[in-house]
Amino acid sequence: MSELPKPDDFMTADEFCARMRISKDTFYKWRQIPGAAPVVHKMQNGALRISGADFAAWLLGLRSDAA
Repeated sequence: MSELPKPDDFMTADEFCARMRISKDTFYKWRQIPGAAPVVHKMQNGALRISGADFAAWLLGLRSDAA
């Protein structure tokens, strides 16, 4: 995976899905489960954005001690 986005940068839902190699359907299903998707910011035009900081925090939360 490429490097993490900068904390103040925002990704679209499409960019997030491409980065995670998931469908948009999967993304929207994850959003229904608390903690399964990163925090999403809804813009005034209804578009969804994910900040680099929220993406990084979400990824860190997915870490497991079991490898």
